[in-house]
Amino acid sequence: MNEKDLLESISEIDEELLERSEKNKAEGAKAAEAAQGKMPERKAVATPGIFRRRRGFLAASVVLVLCLAGLIVYIALGSGQDKSGVSKFLKPFVVSAAEYPEVMKAPNYMDFDEGNDGIFGPEEMAKYDEAEKEYISQRTKLINVDGYNPALGKRVAQSFNTKAMKQFLSESNHENRVYSPINICIALGMLAETTDGETRQQILDVLGIENIEALRPVMKGLWNGLYKDDKTKCILASSVWLSDKINYKKDTLKSLASNYYASSFSGDMGSEKYSEAFRTWLDEQTDGILKEQISELAFDPNTVMALATTVCFSAKWTNEFLPANTGTDIFHSANGDIQCEFMNASADGLYYWGEQFGAISKTFETGDGRMLFILPDEGVSVYDLLEDEEVISFINFGQYYEQSKRVTIDMSIPKFDISSKEDIIDNLKTLGITDAFDYDKADFSPVSDEDSIFLNKAEHGVRVIADEEGVKAAAYTAELAATAAMPPDDRIDFILDRPFMFVISMGDGIPMFVGIVENP
Repeated sequence: MNEKDLLESISEIDEELLERSEKNKAEGAKAAEAAQGKMPERKAVATPGIFRRRRGFLAASVVLVLCLAGLIVYIALGSGQDKSGVSKFLKPFVVSAAEYPEVMKAPNYMDFDEGNDGIFGPEEMAKYDEAEKEYISQRTKLINVDGYNPALGKRVAQSFNTKAMKQFLSESNHENRVYSPINICIALGMLAETTDGETRQQILDVLGIENIEALRPVMKGLWNGLYKDDKTKCILASSVWLSDKINYKKDTLKSLASNYYASSFSGDMGSEKYSEAFRTWLDEQTDGILKEQISELAFDPNTVMALATTVCFSAKWTNEFLPANTGTDIFHSANGDIQCEFMNASADGLYYWGEQFGAISKTFETGDGRMLFILPDEGVSVYDLLEDEEVISFINFGQYYEQSKRVTIDMSIPKFDISSKEDIIDNLKTLGITDAFDYDKADFSPVSDEDSIFLNKAEHGVRVIADEEGVKAAAYTAELAATAAMPPDDRIDFILDRPFMFVISMGDGIPMFVGIVENP
C-alpha cells in the first residue's frame, strides 16, 4: 500500500492534519535529514514486535513496543513533552497527532497573597477557594469518562499488579528489579484493541474486563485521572508506528487515538531515519532518562506495526531530607556489604507491620500520591514478600491497613538509581496471554486483513532515581524486627540497610511503580 492510500484510509482520525500529511513529509524530510546529519548504518535490532508469516516463510512483522516506562524523582529533571506528543523532528512521519485533554494546574496558595505579606485577608482567601473549586471541578469532569467507574479502574490496576508482581519481580541473580504495572496495563489495553477472538479474550481475562467496550472507558478514565503536569508530574503517552506498505483499518487507529491518546506515524520500516524517529519519540516522552535502554531499538524491515506506551513521573517529598543529614553507611546486599549514601530523618508517622514485614510510607508534596517502603523481617527474603497476602493487602489498602501505629520514625533510606530492561514475553505467557505470540493462533484482524500477524517481542524498561528532594523510588526504611508484633515503644528505627521493596502509587492507591532494591 502506498503512502497516499494509507493516509486516506485513516482520514477520519484528524482530517485537517491528514490533508497536510503528505506535504509535511515532503517538506520535512530535508529538514529532518539536515538535523540528523549523515548517520552510519545501524544493524537492525528487533524491538517488541508482531511478525507476519505467510506461505511458510517470514514475510513481515508488526513491532509492538509494548512498554517503556520512566520514573523520575530527581527534581532537577522535568517533563519536556509536547502536549500533542509530536515534536518537530517527528512531523515528517505523523499521520495523526493525539489531542491531549486540557489539564489546569492546581492553584498555588502563595499566588493569591496580593501584598506578598504572608497575611491572607477574606478576599484573598475567597479567590483561592474559588480557584480550588474550579480545579476540583475540572479534574472531576476529566475523570468522568462516559461509562467509567473510578472504583473499577482502581480495582483493575490493583488486580493486575497482584497477578503480575511475582512474575515481573522474581529473583534474578540478586539484581535490582522494577516495573510499572499501570504502564503495562495501558499497553495491554492497546494490544487488546488490535486483536480479536481468543487472542483478545486472553488479554481481557488478565485485565479482569469482560469485553472491549467495557475496557475502553476504564483505560481512558485511568489515563485522564493519572495525567498531571503540575508539581507532581505524571505524563503518559502512547503511539502507533505503521509501515507505509501495509493497509490498516481506520476504525482501530481511531479507537487508539480516542481512548489511549495514541499518535500515529507512518514510514519505511527498513530505514534508519524511521527507527531514529521512533527512538526520538521514546526519548522525548521519558525525558531522556531511558537513553541507554532505547539506544539499540530499531525497526526490522519486516516490521508492519509498533505500539508504544510510556509513563514519566516526578514529584517532591512532602518533607524533604536535609542533605546535611545524608551520610555513608553499610548496605548488606546479597552479594556482600557495600558503602551507600543514606538519607536520614526523624518524623512522626504510621508504622505498619505484618507476619513477615515492617513498613512506612512517605507522601508527595501535592498529597495525591505516596511511596511505600517495605522491609522483610530478619531471616525473610524480600522475594518471599511477593507471595505474602498481607503484603499484597498492605500495598492495595495501605492507608486503611489495620495493623499500624503512629510513632516517631527515625528513618535511614539509601539514595539509589536503579534500572531494569527485559523481554517480558514469558511473563505475559505465564499470566495467560499466549495466542498473541503464536503465528498460527494470533488474531490481529482489527489492525489489518494481512494474514498470520503475531507478536514477536515485548520489552519493558524502567529507571527509578531517589534522592533527598524527590519522589522517585524512594526507599522504605523498616525496623529489623523479627516478629509480627506491634512496636513496643512510641519511637522506632527504620533502617533500609538490606534488600527491600518499594511501591509508588497515585490517587487512592493505583500502583504506578513497584520494585526491589538489591544494590542501591
